[in-house]
Amino acid sequence: MKHLLLNKKKFLCLPILLLILSGCSSFTGIRTPKYDGEPIHPNEEAIEGYTGTQQVNAENEAHYFRYPLSETLFEPSLEFTNGETVTLEAGVYTVGKDLPSGRVILEGHPSNYSPEVFTIRAGNLTVYDAEGVVSFENHFQEYSGVMRAVADLREGYTVEVEGKDPEIDVHYREEMAESLPRSDDLEQVTLMAGHYEVGEHLDAGIYTIKTVLAPRTPVLYHHADGEMHVIELTQNRGVRPRLTEEENDEWFELGRISAEEYERNLELFEDRPDRPVIELKAGDKLYLPMVERLDLEKH
Repeated sequence: MKHLLLNKKKFLCLPILLLILSGCSSFTGIRTPKYDGEPIHPNEEAIEGYTGTQQVNAENEAHYFRYPLSETLFEPSLEFTNGETVTLEAGVYTVGKDLPSGRVILEGHPSNYSPEVFTIRAGNLTVYDAEGVVSFENHFQEYSGVMRAVADLREGYTVEVEGKDPEIDVHYREEMAESLPRSDDLEQVTLMAGHYEVGEHLDAGIYTIKTVLAPRTPVLYHHADGEMHVIELTQNRGVRPRLTEEENDEWFELGRISAEEYERNLELFEDRPDRPVIELKAGDKLYLPMVERLDLEKH
């Protein structure tokens, strides 16, 4: 009886074994991925070019514009006028009538979570040119937005503020620009959300995109040689250190992070892919929406 059961098991296993072997004999590798039934063949040249610069190719640039951008972005940047600060609440304002023109620092008032007050502030500010085309937009809210930005407000612009109890300060004083996040290292430039002109706010040259901090994956709109280029700032995707390499060393020395977190950050720095580069020429204009911090290291 035992002999018959063993033979039965062998008989049942034999077809399964033959099926596996026959499947293996015709295996030719991982199947080519398909889209709508058609095989997808990666463009290695385009992939290599994107890896080096993170610039979106012309065929896909249109996907990175939620709306047209004002051509006034390409005009020379304005100067700080050192005027008095204006506080904006929900509403629509005309530059030159309700508030002065000039280069400004925009700063959102933080929420107050104390039991006595508990005020949540969230404000979306959009700037339109005289033709009604967007020249700047930013969401001012902790964690889901960016609390500070720099912009050029030109005569005839319209500023629209929407949201829940928003309060946004418009600073015209040049000394406020000194409080912009920046590095003491002359070879490194730190930018936040806003408008910039190469040769005016940062030197021309070749820069490595070193650090990107933002509530979501942002882009950099770079106007050069009469064309608008789109740079994806993807370094804030996935698992990454929440500190720069310099801050990691400093915080560890101060005891603000543990040895385990310090070592884990070092591993993340080591595993980071090669950083992309961007070439900036005098007169180029940059529009950087929804970015808390962008560090560029000059070559």
